[in-house]
Amino acid sequence: MSNNNLPVLHDISIVIPMYNEEESIRLLHQKLTEVLEKTGQLFEIIFIDDGSTDRSVEVVNEIQALDGRVVLLELKTNMGKARGLAEGFKEARGGIVFTMDADLQDDPEEIPNFLRKLDEGFDLVSGWKKKRNDPLEKRLPSKLFNKATSLVSGLKLHDFNCGFKAYRRIILDEIKVYGDLHRYIPVLAHWQGYRVGEIAVHHHARQFGHSKYGFERYLHGLFDLFTVNLLTRFIRNPMYLFGVTGFIFLFSGILILGFLTVLQLTYGSILGRRPLSFLGILLILLGGQLISLGMLAEFLTNIFQKKKFRQVSIKRRLNFDDDRAGTYLSVIIPVHDEEDNINTLYQALIPNLSFLPGKYEIIFIDDGSTDNTFKNIENLCNDDSRVRLIQLRKRFGKASALNAGFQEAQGEIIATLDGDLQDDPAYLQQFITQLEDCDFIVGRRVNVPFPRNLFSTVFNKLVSFVSGTRIDDINCGLKVFRADIVKDLPVYGGLQRFLPILVAKSGYRIRQLDVPHRERAAGTSKYNWTRIPKGIFDLLTVVMLTGYLRRPLHLFGAIGLFFFLFGFLISGGLTILKLLSGTIQEHNTLLLIGVMLLVFGFQWISTGLLGEIIAGLDEEIEVKNIIKMSKN
Repeated sequence: MSNNNLPVLHDISIVIPMYNEEESIRLLHQKLTEVLEKTGQLFEIIFIDDGSTDRSVEVVNEIQALDGRVVLLELKTNMGKARGLAEGFKEARGGIVFTMDADLQDDPEEIPNFLRKLDEGFDLVSGWKKKRNDPLEKRLPSKLFNKATSLVSGLKLHDFNCGFKAYRRIILDEIKVYGDLHRYIPVLAHWQGYRVGEIAVHHHARQFGHSKYGFERYLHGLFDLFTVNLLTRFIRNPMYLFGVTGFIFLFSGILILGFLTVLQLTYGSILGRRPLSFLGILLILLGGQLISLGMLAEFLTNIFQKKKFRQVSIKRRLNFDDDRAGTYLSVIIPVHDEEDNINTLYQALIPNLSFLPGKYEIIFIDDGSTDNTFKNIENLCNDDSRVRLIQLRKRFGKASALNAGFQEAQGEIIATLDGDLQDDPAYLQQFITQLEDCDFIVGRRVNVPFPRNLFSTVFNKLVSFVSGTRIDDINCGLKVFRADIVKDLPVYGGLQRFLPILVAKSGYRIRQLDVPHRERAAGTSKYNWTRIPKGIFDLLTVVMLTGYLRRPLHLFGAIGLFFFLFGFLISGGLTILKLLSGTIQEHNTLLLIGVMLLVFGFQWISTGLLGEIIAGLDEEIEVKNIIKMSKN
């Protein structure tokens, strides 16, 4: 990852990892300097030696003595291409960073073509070895791998393995490269909202040495593809992956065992379906394991989000350079494709903020809109310095948009409302006035039409019952609260709707006020039926974070102990039956269920112990941070 503290001193940085390439280096340097000098731009060439055992380092030292634009980094041992690139990115001081291999298969003459493609508005340009000078046994697996990667990642590139790429420096400031993920930087950049392009490049046959990769490269690449998919799609809500998959397995296993139990009770046997019973038990064990892993992953995600790791990528920030000291109220409005509502909402806001005793700011967060939403807000920013705009590079979701707004807000008080005109700004004065004797006020919509009110009521009742905190309208976007409340409450994934629960569980005072429900004036709803199951998983996450964040074993251990004891009773009863009657032939399925429950319980207790270790390490780090701050 690039070092933000290093100044941009060059226009172009060429980063070249090398391993035993002594015969290629001089010729590569000669070709590079010829091409780069013609561009008329300042440049540097960074060689990273990955533990070479030949004269590669000596050759670069000799070149460096004659050309001060050459930089050499030496790794202590052979640590892999990704580590070499990461170290090169840290050292690179160019506004544009190229990566290429040292084996002369990448042609430096293509560099101007990369630069022209970047000028078209792309942030990353990847090379495509359209005509590869490699044997069939390398070309065929590579083609299959690229097809699979495009399908899974959603990024259509022909050649993910091509090492010849050009990046804008800002990408490398945001994306961390480790393991073998260097080949997936385009995917990671794409999921952060950057524009990724591709150009066909000449590919030369290797002149010297031999390839450093074998067939295991594709096996490693397959596992890395799973890692990238997790990091891009589920990094902010891992329970959506582990929980959904786990519940499918668990429910399928329960159905199978339920069916076999009916057979056992009806016919006295499972009619030769013992393999099916094994499958049912396996599915339940896998499902339970995945669900517990998902819950543990949510603990880790909470820790990372709390420490402000892996924030969303911001493309533009407008009107944040003004003097904002003494701001009393920050109005935060996340929007996505609301071009028809922006101006109307602004006109409704202004007269309803005139009562404030101090300055205010209106912060719009454009969550990857594809219509004219950004342009409309930009015009408001030009006309009114109190209007500010944060444009995210892609649609990260409402929680991420709100978080971006919370981090930028300077007001003592924060108000949130949706951009669809369903929240009435006329109620802001009432909310803010009543904030004097509480910390957080949330709207409670009345006159919601049927059947929406039915689904909303059922969900709110469920949330109140499970969380132990009564909130009548968890989904209302109109909220007003003291700004310091959200500083220690990480909002990620889909947890923004549970903000009142998180606040109440943190000991703050909450009040609910009735507000009229207004139908959407323009545009369409951004939600569909998937919001319901996601809401259930998010509710489970909230219960964990509010009740068991510092004592995970109390949750995992209780669940595990219950199933372990249940399995112990079944197994113990069958053992006694075996001792008394000499056989349990008719109860083989029950024996399998008992053993399954023992294993299931042990899994959850083990996960709880691991959770305790994580919680302990996090607590120790926080205590050390506090002590260090107090000493200063």
